Amino acid sequence: MLNRFRFDLIKKNDSLLLAISGGIDSMVLLDIIVKLKERLNLIVAIAHVDHQKRESSKDDCDFVIDAAKNLNLPFFVKNLESRGEENFHNYAHKQRYEFFYQIAKENNINKIVLAHNANDNAETVLMRLSRGSSYEGYRGILAKTKYKDIEIIRPLITVPRSEIAVYQQVNLVAYQNDPTNELDDYTRNRYRHHILPLLMEENPRFLDKIQQFSLYQSQSYELIDSLSSQFLVNNQMAKNELKISELLKVLPIIQIEVIKKTINLVTNDSVEVSWNNLNDILEMISNPKPHLKFILENKLYISKSYDKLLFQTAEIELENYSYLIDDFKEISLPNNYLLSVAKNANKNYGFIGKLCYNNLDLLFPLTVRNRANGDKVITDAGTKKLKDILIDKKVPIHDRDTLPVVLNKDGEIIFVPGIFTKKTSGKNELYIAIKRG
Repeated sequence: MLNRFRFDLIKKNDSLLLAISGGIDSMVLLDIIVKLKERLNLIVAIAHVDHQKRESSKDDCDFVIDAAKNLNLPFFVKNLESRGEENFHNYAHKQRYEFFYQIAKENNINKIVLAHNANDNAETVLMRLSRGSSYEGYRGILAKTKYKDIEIIRPLITVPRSEIAVYQQVNLVAYQNDPTNELDDYTRNRYRHHILPLLMEENPRFLDKIQQFSLYQSQSYELIDSLSSQFLVNNQMAKNELKISELLKVLPIIQIEVIKKTINLVTNDSVEVSWNNLNDILEMISNPKPHLKFILENKLYISKSYDKLLFQTAEIELENYSYLIDDFKEISLPNNYLLSVAKNANKNYGFIGKLCYNNLDLLFPLTVRNRANGDKVITDAGTKKLKDILIDKKVPIHDRDTLPVVLNKDGEIIFVPGIFTKKTSGKNELYIAIKRG
């Protein structure tokens, strides 16, 4: 069995926190690590989470504590309090990892060690294939991952459960038996008891084939991850904005990963998007209609407007505003705009309009506001509705309604950034400049 143990994951002088449940896998892991401890100068601590879902869980906890004391290892225990969560499995998973992380940070531990084995990985891959997952998810359980900034390793991940049982018998490793592992009430147990044995009967090397599948998936995902990350570096307009024309230039699998990464960034990994959701989004960006929306459970709002794809966690209500400007100054506007009125052009601003004048009193006070119904601009070709100009220039709907509009004292529009600057004459110059804040 030791030939399959991932010794490469453990380095000399590592400080390890072992997640020990008391079951056969984790106790064999503990036995192996303890035997490596002196040779590799390892610092080893034990963490145990009592889920308190069955009466015998306290016996498991006491067993782990006694094992830690006998080995003279520091130990940490968390009693998990259930608060009637709809999905206890996900709740417990988050609580466990956060518990391990806090211990690791407080005790200068550089690696958390988990006891997942090859059978666990095969069961996970089969369950994800059955219910559906992402390309990333089909990799299964990885030998090395991270939780926040702490490395998580799984040295038993390529070791079959049968070989763990042989090691336990040969080395007389004591362990606790969880009676719920024999029940078919849990999805994983049904795969463990019925589906995986059938597949292994068809091919005794099925676990190796799953490892091969996981490796292929991992290597493929590394490429997808790299290409999608590079796309975002080169093309992301803002944290929550993508340019559709650029997105459509890459393969659909890269499009999916770019969209997933953007959603995770905007929602702080709090929204789970299904395969069907992703396909709906792909169809939306390919749809010839210029304006479309995708809403997911009032948690995610994606809007398409011309060539822009905007990701938001809430529908933004338009904030109407109107400010008087009676002097040279810089002011902050709603919707993340900054406006400057100055005698000299400010090169740090994205859009600059130059107005010439003889008498400043004919301009001031200026008014800056968002667009209003019926707004018109006077050009050399005549009067035209501002809305029509914005549509002709394919300005997204959200930007149309938030874009600052500057008017002179007579209420005439003299500047709309990137859209219109009124032609004026005079010996003096005034610069109106606007940028995102």
